[in-house]
Amino acid sequence: MSLRQYIYISTALELQEDDIRSILESCMRHNKEKGVTGLLLYNGRNFLQLLEGEEADLKWVLDRIKLDARHSGISTLEDEPCEQRACPDWLMRHIRLLDDVEDRRKRLDEQLPEVLNPRLRRIILNFASLN
Repeated sequence: MSLRQYIYISTALELQEDDIRSILESCMRHNKEKGVTGLLLYNGRNFLQLLEGEEADLKWVLDRIKLDARHSGISTLEDEPCEQRACPDWLMRHIRLLDDVEDRRKRLDEQLPEVLNPRLRRIILNFASLN
C-alpha cells in the first residue's frame, strides 16, 4: 500500500452555489467509494484541492477530475508519499474563502488539521492569499 497526498489548483470562473454543491456531492460520493479524503478550497476563481489516499485510488479520482468541464488548467503543486492521512475524517471538507485575506488565512489555519505537513500547510495558506 502506498498512501499519498496530492495537491492541485485549477481555474473555475463564475461558478454558482449550486455548481459548488454539485461538485462537493460528486467528490464525497466518489471519495467514499475509493477511500479518498481531503479538502477543497474555492476563492471565486480557483480551486485548490488536497487529496489523500492509495495511489491507484487517487489516480482514478484525478482522472475523473480532469474530465470535469467546470474547471480547467489543472496544475499539480504536490504529489508525495505520506505515512498517515492529515484529513482521515474528511471525505471532502469544503472551506470557503470569503473574508479579507488576513482573516481568511487565520480562519483557515485554525481549521487545518494539526498533523498536516508544514510545507503543505504553507501551500494551502498561500492559496488563501490569492484574490
